[in-house]
This record gives sequence, structure tokens and C-alpha cells, in this order.
Amino acid sequence: MSKRVTTRGYIASWIVWVLAAALFLSTAHVQVTSSGASALGSSPVSALAWIVAGIAGIVMLVMWIGALVRLAQLHAWGWFVAVLVLQFFALAIIPMIAYAVAGPEDEGAVTRPSVT
Repeated sequence: MSKRVTTRGYIASWIVWVLAAALFLSTAHVQVTSSGASALGSSPVSALAWIVAGIAGIVMLVMWIGALVRLAQLHAWGWFVAVLVLQFFALAIIPMIAYAVAGPEDEGAVTRPSVT
């Protein structure tokens, strides 16, 4: 996958995930059980938000793996390590934005001439 596809897909999925998580938290409600314990209940809207967040998370994973594969193909090991390691510290959006802005460009990318 190209840099453009992976970074835009990842960032867009991250935004969708944040919005879906916020919607879930705002529509879910706490239920107190008969034993006094509390449990998080859900409405149909919060269930849908949870599903959307899950799908966005899967798309983020696919885009992240695509970016790592592309970085390995380009032998950009510094970027590879940064994107890989920071993912495990829940800071993945930071290296993906940095990669989108300043990361190595795709070498030998095929460009199609525009038809006018």
C-alpha cells in the first residue's frame, strides 16, 4: 500500500473511532444490579457506535500493517521502528501523522498521466 493510502486511511479511521467511542460513552448508561454492582448498559445507538468503533479499529490495524510493510520495503528502518514501537504505547496517531507529513516518499511509484 502507498504512503498516501495508509496514512489517510489510518487517520480517517482514527477520527471515526474517536467519534464512535464518544457517541458510545454519551449514549451508554450505568445500571445498578440487585447485588449493588454497577454495569454498563447499552442502547441501540451505543451498540451501533460500539460496532462502528470496532470496524474502525480493524481498518486502523490493516492500515498500520500496510504502512509497516511499505516502510520495510523502502528500508526506512527508523520510521519502521518509530511506527511499530509507538503503537504499543497507544501513541500511534502521532507517528502516523509524522509519517504522513515527513515520512519517506514512495520510490518508483507509478503515476498515471491525466487525460485532458
